Amino acid sequence: MRALVAILLAGAALLPAAGAAGPLYADATLAEYFRLQWEAMPGARGPALTGYVENLSNLPFDRIQLLVESLDASGAVTGRLDTRVLGLLPAHQRGCFTTPVPAAPSYRVTIASFDWANCRD
Repeated sequence: MRALVAILLAGAALLPAAGAAGPLYADATLAEYFRLQWEAMPGARGPALTGYVENLSNLPFDRIQLLVESLDASGAVTGRLDTRVLGLLPAHQRGCFTTPVPAAPSYRVTIASFDWANCRD
């Protein structure tokens, strides 16, 4: 039993550390394919971010995941949440999103992941 535990621990030590991975896409790639715009809006249930992702490419995209970060006055991240642009985003079209957020001086929204859709050519 001790030998099995030692083998499992040794194997776990060889795995990459959680959180050590970098971003999935380079900023230049994202800027080539997408334009993001959003604004914080007060609401009856608290603040929300409302905005859109514009597809600048000739390709359709699907399953666009956004990372929303709440920032304090110095620009440090105080919270993170995920939201999605629902549905397929055709070439040269916009997809809207709205998500409740905690109150913060400012926010940063980035594209965390996406899939190319219907790319059969």
